[in-house]
Amino acid sequence: MKKILCPTDFSKTATRAMEYAAYLASQAHAKLTLLHVTHLPLAETAETALVATEVVGEMNRDATDKLASAAKYLQDQYGSGFEIDYEVKTAFLADAVRYYIVHEGYELVVVGSTGGGNTLEEILIGSNTLAIIEDVLCPVLSIPTNARKPRIQKIAYASDLQDTDAIALKQVIHFASLTGARVEVVHIEKKNDTAGQQKAAEFGQRIEALFAEQNVQFTEIIHPDEEVGLKDYLTTTNTDLLVIMKRHRSFFSNLFHSSLTEKLTYHSKFPMLVLDERSQIA
Repeated sequence: MKKILCPTDFSKTATRAMEYAAYLASQAHAKLTLLHVTHLPLAETAETALVATEVVGEMNRDATDKLASAAKYLQDQYGSGFEIDYEVKTAFLADAVRYYIVHEGYELVVVGSTGGGNTLEEILIGSNTLAIIEDVLCPVLSIPTNARKPRIQKIAYASDLQDTDAIALKQVIHFASLTGARVEVVHIEKKNDTAGQQKAAEFGQRIEALFAEQNVQFTEIIHPDEEVGLKDYLTTTNTDLLVIMKRHRSFFSNLFHSSLTEKLTYHSKFPMLVLDERSQIA
């Protein structure tokens, strides 16, 4: 991993995301770019367009000063083993992020998510996070407001027993190697039936054999509510990072995983890395 992008609006949530981005950049000796995006207001006349341009110009100058201070703070906190720069763009956030990924070769997006509250700040951050997750193929690391200080020692990959999970786990293990984290695969089964448990057991054996050198462990949990079961597991095992695959295989599969991803992004206390199934197949 050589290039990390971190969009920020200087909120509390975005600040925590910047800390995680700097932490990972320092571990990977990567380049970190802090990005602030402003929107040009709609203007009905030439006069209002001029005023809007002046306002945006002032906002951009203020954002540049804040980014410079943030970059210095992060460099001081996380050492000089990574490169950090910053940019201000006038665009739509998802469009700007996609440009950096497609044309500039950024490999990871780290962005603030919500902490489960109802403030305007959290609603806006949440919708922006989901727009990025929907729009890009590269991994997106979502950091909630109340996430702990950067630490990634235990990673859980949420599996629904698909073949692409084995491909995705190679990416997860590479990510884990940046911080020396251990990886566990967890599957939540809603029904306590023999056939489902047998399928999960066979899948787990294949995964543990395939990644025996990395000591990847497989765990199945029976719980009628997948979200609750997964959160209970994350809490009791002191997991630092949840990894989830966003699938596009079918309408119903996409609908289910979009819903689960949205719930976890809005309400989870845990950092979440979202992988896109299309990037695993490509």
